[in-house]
Amino acid sequence: MNNDYKIRLQAMIDESSLADVQKKLAKERLKIGADIVLDQFGKNKAEIEKQSKALSKMIKGTLGDAVPDKLAVQWAKQFYKEIESGAKKAAGEQEKLNDNAADKSLSQVFNKFKNSKIGTDSINELWNQLKKIPEEVYKIDTAMTKLYRVTDETDWKYSQFLDQAASKAQGVGRSISGLIDQTAAWAGLGFSLDEADKLAEISSVYANIGNVDDQTAISELAAAMKAFNIEASDSITIVDQLNALGSEYSISAADLGDGLRKSADAMALANNDIEQTLAMIAGGAEITKDAGGMGNSLKVLALRLRGMKGELEAFGEDASDVLPVDKLQSRILEYTKGTVNLFDDFDPSKFKSTYDILLSISKVWNDISATDQAELLDVIAGKHDAGNVSALLKAFQNGQVQQAYGDALNSDGYAMQEQARWLDSLEAKTQQLEAAFQSLSNTVLGSDVLKVLADGGVALLNILDKLVDGFGLLPTLVSGGAITAFIKNFDWLCNKSCLKIA
Repeated sequence: MNNDYKIRLQAMIDESSLADVQKKLAKERLKIGADIVLDQFGKNKAEIEKQSKALSKMIKGTLGDAVPDKLAVQWAKQFYKEIESGAKKAAGEQEKLNDNAADKSLSQVFNKFKNSKIGTDSINELWNQLKKIPEEVYKIDTAMTKLYRVTDETDWKYSQFLDQAASKAQGVGRSISGLIDQTAAWAGLGFSLDEADKLAEISSVYANIGNVDDQTAISELAAAMKAFNIEASDSITIVDQLNALGSEYSISAADLGDGLRKSADAMALANNDIEQTLAMIAGGAEITKDAGGMGNSLKVLALRLRGMKGELEAFGEDASDVLPVDKLQSRILEYTKGTVNLFDDFDPSKFKSTYDILLSISKVWNDISATDQAELLDVIAGKHDAGNVSALLKAFQNGQVQQAYGDALNSDGYAMQEQARWLDSLEAKTQQLEAAFQSLSNTVLGSDVLKVLADGGVALLNILDKLVDGFGLLPTLVSGGAITAFIKNFDWLCNKSCLKIA
């Protein structure tokens, strides 16, 4: 929707008129439907008048369960009242709206647009966009329903959250419904509403600048947070590191995130921090060009260096040649001439990190014979992952891993800098425009009004069906085409919640 249209519309629909507009939406659409029927079947007015009393009696007392509530009865009465009164009266009712600031209808807004310099084509385009309002409200309501299912907050808390979501969505360049969907996903992982709200902003930033979809952003960040015990309040540091390394090395932030997701649990178990893990993925992938594969090889390496045969098998990896830790230590000492120890120099009961072990091996790698290099790689990585671990050792030797480690440690603030640049893009402006339009849609119409319309629509269809079956009036007065024309005034809602009309 063009910004010019949005600004003009917001200027014309002030706060004092919004409630009135909402109240009249259902009435206006009902009259439009009545006009359609009358236009096609106006000549049958005499027959309609003849049977109106019978219709009224049926609506009041014989429909039973076909009418779910009083609102449905009122809709049915109004429908037939409009038919009975004739097209002129229906049209006249629409002209009786008071022309003052507290009683503006949408038709009056359009009249003002007609008098402006926008022109007929612009009015038509604006109307086409306004017809999308119910669908945007539906998206927001659906997203909020997901959030209700995974949280337990007060109505006030939810209302406050929704009010703030509009400005936050525009701030991060996401649609309101998309941001709420992410909040619900984070809440479903066990985070509080406040934490999930903040995390949804972080995952949105990662999706924006990392060029990944929302679901991937959430799964990769969640895996890293869980493995490395990173609090929600510090989650932006993950995005900082992914994007800093993705910019400095020939591997994307998205690919780094994939490698991190695959290796995070095993690397954390093997005493590596997130910076060391990402540094090894980035440094090794500089050579292999496959961050996901490097992440998987790191997982295998970390578990083999611990002799964790069962864990490897649980991951679906071949563990038939995994050595117990004592034998593995002896073999490594043998190949490295006693220079590389798996255990901490100051606390022999603790393992060194995978990062430190590989760094130590890389320092003596050139002193090891080619045959012993191959044997050592088979022992620590297995035949399938030996090639990636060999590339990783080369990355340690040329300093790429160490450089990447330093870059990860000094990446604070990188994500928001990239986000600020991204917000100037056409993609970001489009997302912000969608958020603004959703906000306007929810203000003008709101899900409560849509629910009333939907409930009334379902009830009306049930009533029409009952009348056809039990009274036989409608087939003689109104063809299937006319009924369909009337119902098409509720077409969007009926696609979501009403009976299908053939």
